[in-house]
Amino acid sequence: MKLRLIKKPKVLIVGGAIVITLWFSQSFLSTTVYQQPVNEDRVEINKREKKEVVIESGDTFATIMEETGVPHEESQGILAASHKVYDLTKIQAGKVMHLFFVENVLAAVDYDLNDDMKIVVEKNGDGFEAREDPIIYDIEQNIAEAVITSSLFADGAQAGLSDVTLLELAEIFAWDIDFSTDIREEDSFKIVYEKRFLDGEEASPGKILATRFENQGVEYQAFYYQDTGGEEGYYTLAGDSMSRQFLKSPINFGYVSSGFSYSRVNPVTKQVTPHRAIDYAAPSGTPVIATADGNVTVAGSKGGLGITVELEHGQYMSQYAHLSKIASKVERGGSVSQGEVIGYVGSTGISTGPHLQYALHENGTPVNPLTAELPPGKSLEESERRQFIERISTLQRQISD
Repeated sequence: MKLRLIKKPKVLIVGGAIVITLWFSQSFLSTTVYQQPVNEDRVEINKREKKEVVIESGDTFATIMEETGVPHEESQGILAASHKVYDLTKIQAGKVMHLFFVENVLAAVDYDLNDDMKIVVEKNGDGFEAREDPIIYDIEQNIAEAVITSSLFADGAQAGLSDVTLLELAEIFAWDIDFSTDIREEDSFKIVYEKRFLDGEEASPGKILATRFENQGVEYQAFYYQDTGGEEGYYTLAGDSMSRQFLKSPINFGYVSSGFSYSRVNPVTKQVTPHRAIDYAAPSGTPVIATADGNVTVAGSKGGLGITVELEHGQYMSQYAHLSKIASKVERGGSVSQGEVIGYVGSTGISTGPHLQYALHENGTPVNPLTAELPPGKSLEESERRQFIERISTLQRQISD
């Protein structure tokens, strides 16, 4: 177990623009610091002596308290107070816990629950009180852009972007762009995003604030916005939601090996038959996700389709066939959420190799998932649009320049 005494937060100084030149592409990074609201609780805590514990394999809350000199009675009091918020006996290796002391007496403990929230247990009289608090970061606003020469992740990494940020980028445009099949050389993107720092050290990436993606000559733009009711999402310049009822693809990595057709030579029977579905070739075990919220009507073997999941979405039905297995929580009669893993690519049933056969039906009639006009997402109310347009005006200029 490692202990590190932190006496005072470091001061972050941000310099000017940095320019990185790539082969056949350019990436421009700039930084702007904007002030976070003052958190009085955090100011008070930072006046205390602070010890940081990096939790290692085999550590427990009890052993950490014992090795830092906290009496057993107080350790038990903290566990009892925190139980309704989070069970501190379930702390995880690799995470960090902070202990705050005043004149060598434990005053508070905090533990990060995720990248955004932490549990704080503070001394209150003779006992302790627990609550969830947001993690307050120092945030830089950055800009990066690149032209695709090999792949989104390779070129994005050269532009200084993490896999987390690039996955978020793909998720924002997942309703318009199939990132497993649609990306081409000379596609390009530009994003305005957050870099987050804690005590002067870079932490997990923040959210994307605005982005532009040009795919096969078509430009898409998206802007983050939190409405007056607290609902967050990404919207077009006109205030229309980027999200749709259906995702463009049920698989993140693969390629279309057979398209939607009314006359295709069947690779097994060699007969000309309709193929009213899309085949995605991908390695066995590749996760398959639900393209929309839905109810599970089939979850098991279905003749020549092999292991299959079928989901009902009102007037639509989506089908995922030739799976190697179904995700453990997916059962007939249950429900799934858009983007949830429902199974894994396989080659069960009548199949010549690992692939996913994805079909979509509207009112019982097969439709081409790649070209069908599917229901749009929710748009901003008129009362929100003026504020939205004002808020994104600077961001829109930044991604357009």
